[in-house]
Amino acid sequence: MRQRWEESRAVAVALVLANAVPLVGVVFLGWNLHSLLVIYWLESGAVGVESVAKIRRAEGEDDPEDLPSLSLNDTPVASFVGRSNGAIAGFFATHYGGFWVVHGLFVLVFPTMFPMPTASPSAVAGSVVALAAYHVASYRINYVGKSEYERNGPVTLMVEPYRRVFVLHLTIVVGAFAVAWIGAPAGALVVMVLVKTVLDLRGHWREHDRAQRRTPPEAPTA
Repeated sequence: MRQRWEESRAVAVALVLANAVPLVGVVFLGWNLHSLLVIYWLESGAVGVESVAKIRRAEGEDDPEDLPSLSLNDTPVASFVGRSNGAIAGFFATHYGGFWVVHGLFVLVFPTMFPMPTASPSAVAGSVVALAAYHVASYRINYVGKSEYERNGPVTLMVEPYRRVFVLHLTIVVGAFAVAWIGAPAGALVVMVLVKTVLDLRGHWREHDRAQRRTPPEAPTA
């Protein structure tokens, strides 16, 4: 138990450190608003890739009553229960990928809506590496190392990114408009990064706490 707590704490610290890279960039290196938007957009793509890997490996069972009243392409998510992991992963990749592309188009045109400097390639590269490293660590330590794949069903994992990423990036988009409207001062960018970090931590703890509370399926008897 102690080892698992220390591992969870280490992953949470990695999350904070990864989010600290944009914070340091804004405060000390003058990173701009568009750089943050590109960084967070690319991170949402990393979340999608991680989720596909989780769905394909999931061995847990989904309870339709625990799933939200959500429809994707006019299809209730509960109706996916019983489909193969590959089919669910394929649907998610297409649907989430479409959302990600639309989000990217918004990021692309944002500087034309509010004239501002475009993203710095070096700023984006450094932050994306740090954030992607966190997601790899979370997958290996929590999902595989703590056997969360035995406790989560594929449909539950398909829904989780929408719960986490939609709220997170809606906050970022609204914050971006507000920051751009007032001229993108460094203080406002710092607040934006801190809010994003808090939401990330909240989603991290909720996701992994739920997984640890679920009972893994019984092994089949011979």
